[in-house]
Amino acid sequence: MMPRCRRVLLRASAMLTCFAAALQAQDASAAGDAARARREARRAANAGQADDERARQTPAFAERMRVENALRQALARAVRERLSLNDQQATRLMDVNRKFSEDRLKLAREEMRIRRDLRQSVASGDASRSPATAALLDDLLDTQRQRLELQQKEQDELSTFLTPDQRVRYLGMMEQLRRRIQQRADSARGVGVPPED
Repeated sequence: MMPRCRRVLLRASAMLTCFAAALQAQDASAAGDAARARREARRAANAGQADDERARQTPAFAERMRVENALRQALARAVRERLSLNDQQATRLMDVNRKFSEDRLKLAREEMRIRRDLRQSVASGDASRSPATAALLDDLLDTQRQRLELQQKEQDELSTFLTPDQRVRYLGMMEQLRRRIQQRADSARGVGVPPED
């Protein structure tokens, strides 16, 4: 996958080319020069899009997407088996999951960022009376509240086609998955790893 820095530079280059082409169009007296400048600007913009498309076609990106799809399918099979879902329930569950997944991911990232900032704030010294630490703590609680609200909305939709028992088991599976992901993230950072004897 193309590094983010390189993509930003390519887009900036494309924007500068577009800007230069627009300036040429203003200075040009003939209508033909203005049309040529517009074509060049379009070509430059398309070059930036082509670079993004090439990044999506790299083997690393393709492998990442393959792994993500395999994990998604494995999770869907496990959920279907453990909850004894019929075809219609499985399809509707996938639709609901897809509907809420982006907001759930956004909140998870925000919560991780806030937790990281809180750790840094506390580690920096006497942060017990720091207004910044207090604000971060408020942000963390707000993010957790938003996560619960999102979970309530999802449960309301799930209740239209899953039994209460299926919903409880599904909620447990998702919570277990979330805890595993958090533990892996913590162990990767060295947080919560028991000291060696």
